[in-house]
Amino acid sequence: MKDDSRLDDAINQYQVDQRWDQYSSEDHDTWRFATTELASVLHGNTYVNYERAFAETGLQIEQIPSLNDVSSALSKFGWRSLVVEGFIPPDVFMLFQANAVLPISRPMRSRSQLGYTPVPDILHEAAGHLPMLNSAGYREFLSKLGNIGAKVQLTDTDMKLYEQQKQVAELTADDLVAPKDLERARTKLAETFERVRFEATSKARLVARFHWWTVEYGLIGPNHLVYGAGLLSSAAEAATFRDVEHNPLTIECCDLGFEIDHAQPCLFVAESWKQLDQELDKLAELVL
Repeated sequence: MKDDSRLDDAINQYQVDQRWDQYSSEDHDTWRFATTELASVLHGNTYVNYERAFAETGLQIEQIPSLNDVSSALSKFGWRSLVVEGFIPPDVFMLFQANAVLPISRPMRSRSQLGYTPVPDILHEAAGHLPMLNSAGYREFLSKLGNIGAKVQLTDTDMKLYEQQKQVAELTADDLVAPKDLERARTKLAETFERVRFEATSKARLVARFHWWTVEYGLIGPNHLVYGAGLLSSAAEAATFRDVEHNPLTIECCDLGFEIDHAQPCLFVAESWKQLDQELDKLAELVL
């Protein structure tokens, strides 16, 4: 995809400095503990050799990575990383993806949310998304999905849902949040979901659902190997991913909504990158 002015505007709006020297010793300890556990839990369960791909994309277990080093490592694949502060709108995320730019959130999760956090952080996006860029099939899939998603306009309702889901996730991740504030945010989100439940699903939400059940929580191949970043960055979910329901991946996964503030009740399995590409073509027919 070539839309240099739009891409440049998005980079200028969302890029931040990593401020690597401001990570605390506890942050680095949490990263080391989490990635050590992930390497153990994921061994033999991932589409790529996780330990090798982890190193080849500029990561190391001993400390939180410098994303300058990550971009240098990704250059051999024609990709680069971009540091952001947290959530970015889904159409912007897709724009980056379409242009071989991986946005990585600067914050590091707290030790209390080591197993799962609903907000973007460097553990999820570096330890989760980065290793899979070692796979050419995955890179092609990611770019193609980004090209589709970047062309879809978000409706006012899409933006409202994004903002409300973002608020619920951020409050859920806040160890000091007042329960009444979290409950109020969840109630507002539930009310919005109820209002749109009987409406036609927007094109942007169809793309978001496909993205969720593939890029974030996808499995692939006859052995149901992990390629989704949500599983690659959560030892708690990775440890039990074979215990939840596995469904064949088809375009019908777009019929199933998702919630970002808890572990997933089911997962979808693609036969191969070729079959996944065929489902992407069906998604394009639906939304473009």
